[in-house]
Amino acid sequence: EPGVDNVAYWDGESATGRVAKGGDYKFRIGASGVETESTADAKFSFRGYKFPVRAHNRHDYGDGFGAGRGHMGQDVFARCGSKMVAARGGKVQWNKTHASAGNYLVIDGKGTGKDYMYAHLKKRSPLRKGDRVKTGQPIGKVGESGNASGCHLHMEVWSPPGWFEGGEALSSVTRMLKKWDSWS
Repeated sequence: EPGVDNVAYWDGESATGRVAKGGDYKFRIGASGVETESTADAKFSFRGYKFPVRAHNRHDYGDGFGAGRGHMGQDVFARCGSKMVAARGGKVQWNKTHASAGNYLVIDGKGTGKDYMYAHLKKRSPLRKGDRVKTGQPIGKVGESGNASGCHLHMEVWSPPGWFEGGEALSSVTRMLKKWDSWS
């Protein structure tokens, strides 16, 4: 509608189906065949990631990488049942339950070579191994399954070739989450 703020969503893929590079983009919205004019505020920022905890109330950062006990991720505390989304789209590699991790999900991040692991979900994710997931797509809910104290997401990011495939858990997971949190 002319003269009002409009919102457009983009999957972040180019016309050839490749993941576009991060950065600022300009775009035009208008009726087909009608000349449109771009304005200075017609910006679109493409972010390849989304903060995974979508709590309406606040969230807190708990134990980080290492934490004196070999903790391989970052904990984000939020109300039990808060919606969780994929920080990065890709393909589901694992959807299982483990005594320590509880209900967990691992997504091979499209175009990144990295794997993203989400643990302590309230229930097993409805996604299945091999399912394609989009960035920001719902994947489950914050819980305290497994060896967890309090409702939280335990998130790990693994270097190529991936989660327990020869990659390593990245200590920069806290910095990544806080960056994604700043714009999500």
